[in-house]
Amino acid sequence: MPVPRAGFFGRLFGWVPRAAAFVELRNLLATTPCADVQASDVTAALARVRLDCRSAVKELTAIFEQAVLLAALDHNLTEADRHGLQNVQRAFQLTDAEAAAATESAVGLIYERSMREGLLDSIFTEAESARLKAIATALGIAPEQSKRLFDAVAAVAVQAVFSGAVADRRLTGAEDGQIAALAKALDVNMLQDAETAAAVARYRLLAAVEAGSLPSVSVNILLQRGEVCHFSGAASMHEVRTVTRRINYSGPTASIRIMKGLSWRMGSLAFQKVTTDIMAQLDTGTLYITSKRLFFDGSQRNRSLALGKITKYTVFKDGLQIEKDTGKDPYFVGTGDWELAGACLDAALGKLHK
Repeated sequence: MPVPRAGFFGRLFGWVPRAAAFVELRNLLATTPCADVQASDVTAALARVRLDCRSAVKELTAIFEQAVLLAALDHNLTEADRHGLQNVQRAFQLTDAEAAAATESAVGLIYERSMREGLLDSIFTEAESARLKAIATALGIAPEQSKRLFDAVAAVAVQAVFSGAVADRRLTGAEDGQIAALAKALDVNMLQDAETAAAVARYRLLAAVEAGSLPSVSVNILLQRGEVCHFSGAASMHEVRTVTRRINYSGPTASIRIMKGLSWRMGSLAFQKVTTDIMAQLDTGTLYITSKRLFFDGSQRNRSLALGKITKYTVFKDGLQIEKDTGKDPYFVGTGDWELAGACLDAALGKLHK
């Protein structure tokens, strides 16, 4: 890398940027085998910026860690690698504790990366487990460190698979099995609080409904022969109505005064209605979704719509819009479980059109 240079005044007074020394040392390691690095070269580079090794421990430790990382890219630290790194440690005047911490960090990164690569397909086999153990041994990773790293990556991997599976608010049997298999292979205990467990149960229900396993609900209304109710919920029925808010008058006119208090206006009198659409409530009651129809048991009257006449529907957080082949589209609004209602309606329509 190019060595940083001082600006005009820095060069005028013989000042060298601090960063220049560390770029020089990185260049030295990039062009010289670790075993051949001379302590005099290190001290000379630091002296040019008025530093010594112990006053630059932080930077030298980072450079040493990168050297370990590059040496371990092949998932192995040979005796020759270790000999060369020990020479760099001496040239940098790092203590055994400082060198050990940098080495542990570097080989730990290699181990984590290898484990993550093995989990890209969200499957962890016996062969992959044996490979990781071999890498840990070749890199000289202590058992307690490898277990700590393994447990951390394993927990993140299982959580990532779970989060990806429920991103659509559905959890199929296949996804459930994949998560359980991965958690077992990685020995991860998936603890769930009450809220998470309830959400998971709901995602399983929604996935089952979409797969065609519709719930059966006991209701007090009279069903047709062979008809099954899948959903019921309190709702108010609405329709979009157009109403006139006001009338605007316009057009050219002229006024001729005939006598005091009386005048004659000439011209045309144009007017324009100003209208707007409003959501008008028609009734309140209970909405039922069955295997044959959509039935609204209202306080004023009952309304029934065959599933075959529904062309489209839209689920909102607080309601359901139904688009019919003829007539005005009804809206059902309330505090019910509209996501489940939409899933039941979709599955019922799917069965009807098979």
